[in-house]
Order: sequence, then C-alpha cells, then structure tokens
Amino acid sequence: MRSILASLVLLSVSALSAAADTPPLPKGWRFPLAKELSDEKMRNDSPAKFATAIADSNGDGVPDQAFLLKSTKFSGEGLLVWLSNGPGKFRWIVLDTIDWGPKYPNVPLSRGIDIIKPGVLEYICIVKENADDCEPEGEGEGRPKMTLRRPALFHFKFESAGSAFYWDTDARRFILIAVSD
Repeated sequence: MRSILASLVLLSVSALSAAADTPPLPKGWRFPLAKELSDEKMRNDSPAKFATAIADSNGDGVPDQAFLLKSTKFSGEGLLVWLSNGPGKFRWIVLDTIDWGPKYPNVPLSRGIDIIKPGVLEYICIVKENADDCEPEGEGEGRPKMTLRRPALFHFKFESAGSAFYWDTDARRFILIAVSD
C-alpha cells in the first residue's frame, strides 16, 4: 500500500514538472500530494491538474513557471511564480496565499491556474492595493477591455471567481485584474 501511495505522489510531482525542470522550492512550501489534487473532478481536464502553468510572463524570452503549492508552515496554499530575472537568474514571487487556519488542517488544493493567451481581455477592475479596492469600471457601458501583449496567469476557484496576474513592465511587478466574480 505504501508503494502505491508513494507512486501516486511521484506521479503528481512529475505531472507538475513535466514541461520544464522543477526549480528548488522556497522554504515553507511543498508540491500538493495526489490526494490534495483529487477532490476536484475538473482537474482531470488538465495534464498538470491546473496546479502549474508555464509561460513567458515578463516578456524576456525565458519561460516562467507558476505553481500552486501547499504551505508547510500553515494550513493553506499559495500561488508562487519562478520568474526569470535576467540570463540564468530567477526569483520566487508569492502572488497569493490562502490560510485555512488551524480548524482546517487538511484542505485539498482549492484553486486552479491556467494561462490566458495574449489578446483582448474583458475585466471587472484592476486591483490597486487589495481586493477591497476593486471598484467595477465602465458600469452601464459594458465591461472594460485591455490588450494583453504577453500571457497572463489565470487564478481561479473552480466554477466560481477568477483573477488574472499580468506583468506590468513599467512597474516591474504583477498586477491583479479581477476577471470574473
């Protein structure tokens, strides 16, 4: 039984890293286990279980890797990006975390990630400082639109709300865009 469980864990990790070399994870984070990815049936629609995504987010010609990881320090998960930062240089960026608290120590991965291809994106608002700053723009005249010149990272709750993280070249950081509510 242990060998079967070990095989499932190895399969989930290999599926997460199949498209590229897996970077060393930052302290306090681990890959989700197979059982933490099996709760949501829609995950079967993605070879990576909607737990990893690869695209050149910042436009430097080097693929960046995004991962949904489980915390080893608290009961929760995080969206982390292994972002290229010049030739052969990378850094970790934590884009989002969810802390379920001590009452819920074994929550499966609750979110998914995917890539939004460059093109026109309809959105609700661009988040300034925090989610409370998200005032809908363009009410009465349809949703506002923006043109993505590079891929964006779609972070979503299955069959619910989703956001996009898009690299702002001028600010040299990801901006959060509410896409659906």
